[in-house]
Amino acid sequence: MFLDYDATNFDGLIPLSGGIDSTAVLLKVLKENPDKNYLVYRVDMVHGTSGHRTTREAMATEKILAWLFNNGYQNFAYKALRIDYSTLGMTPPVWDSEVVNFFGAMILQAKPEIKTFYDGAIADDFFDPDFQNRLNKIADILYLHSGKRREDLEIKFPLKSLSKYEVIKTISAELLQLTWSCRYPKIVAAWTYGRCHECPQCKVIDLVLKENLDLDSKIFS
Repeated sequence: MFLDYDATNFDGLIPLSGGIDSTAVLLKVLKENPDKNYLVYRVDMVHGTSGHRTTREAMATEKILAWLFNNGYQNFAYKALRIDYSTLGMTPPVWDSEVVNFFGAMILQAKPEIKTFYDGAIADDFFDPDFQNRLNKIADILYLHSGKRREDLEIKFPLKSLSKYEVIKTISAELLQLTWSCRYPKIVAAWTYGRCHECPQCKVIDLVLKENLDLDSKIFS
């Protein structure tokens, strides 16, 4: 259904978690660059606190990619990857973004024609005084393990000027309801996951909903 991984030369690499920000990045890049090909990847991270999250994010990713393809955004291939470090303890030993960029570096080794990596950071993220340091660290991981020089690989931030509310508004309601942005999903009914409303991601979304009554809260249930 998607572009063939082996037979295609790609212009950019885009990580997708199944969440709002990464979905917005993917949609924006595909929409604005219909004549370029992109490689999308997701890392299934299994660790002590992942719980139902990995399952729910995988479900979201599949639905998001199908929606994009069925709505005419077909200039991408998809690669699913997995790492299990649950034996290392309850608390993950590294940030999720570090794992994502490490796997991104491995892909860049396999697909050296890629010149651009897309990061899902938004304007709100930069309010954290330590955020730039974290960005620098994961950028170093990307360059070190890919073997690429900074002049040969550009890291772009398509959402850097947008708040969470503004990011949400870039996505149609139909696509938005397919995303998943909760770290500790709860089973609320048979075969049904609901948001926990307690993790940092849920708290951000709940605050945006509270401050912007034009948003349909049912989409984020």
